[in-house]
Amino acid sequence: MQLPPHHLLQGFVKHYLIIDQKISNAQSYRMFSDGNPGIVFHLKDPFLQLNDENSAAILQPQSFVYGQLSHHNTILIQSDLKMIVVVLAPCALFTHFDTAAYELNDETAPLAIFFGQEARDVEEQLITTLSTADAIAIIERFLINRLTPLRYLTTDFSMAIRSIYQHHGLISIEDLLQTLPITERQLERKFREYVGTSPKRFADTIKLQHFLKLLQKQPDKEKITDLIYISGYYDHAHLNRNFKKMTGFTPFHYKHTNQMLAINLMRL
Repeated sequence: MQLPPHHLLQGFVKHYLIIDQKISNAQSYRMFSDGNPGIVFHLKDPFLQLNDENSAAILQPQSFVYGQLSHHNTILIQSDLKMIVVVLAPCALFTHFDTAAYELNDETAPLAIFFGQEARDVEEQLITTLSTADAIAIIERFLINRLTPLRYLTTDFSMAIRSIYQHHGLISIEDLLQTLPITERQLERKFREYVGTSPKRFADTIKLQHFLKLLQKQPDKEKITDLIYISGYYDHAHLNRNFKKMTGFTPFHYKHTNQMLAINLMRL
């Protein structure tokens, strides 16, 4: 379930994702990038997250900030789960956490690293809260207190981000640069610092997310051929190659899964 943020948080928070599910036995889930960083608050036991080689699992913090994902990863859920994900704007780590976004790529940094005892106080309040509405209220009070941006985006970079979203990722870097008073090297540097990834990678992620949203709305009996071209892929092979690289699945597998916790979080 998605909930919009308080109007004071618009531009910093995109939405809240509420995940509340009973788990009868241990399950593995696949997570991949949606182009946004975020903050996770576990209201019950945290997940176990596998390393890149899937050879060891590390317990996630009770609350943490995460950056861009450069590859899909696997998490293990061993008990009933209840969590609130604060999905942030792509540049929020740079603007509101005073952090170069690339420093948190593929990282889960405890919230207390940034906000100390205040973050630990929020964790304690959330564990004892009785309702999702109360939990959101606690989180929003905490976030509104850090509303003032510590850094600001340049106008040219804001235009670049806006153009990528407006075109659903279907814009080349060459076309993007024609509308901006900066060089390709400057754009690459700013994306790495502000977002954590390259402009090409970010555009590819937004393109895939647009395809996934169209796919979710499509009736099961219909073929996906039309969606392939609308979403900017050349053919089935092009889609399958990019889809598998970013998610670890085929589009067919994704479309027919019946265990989806979020658009970018699904059961293996």
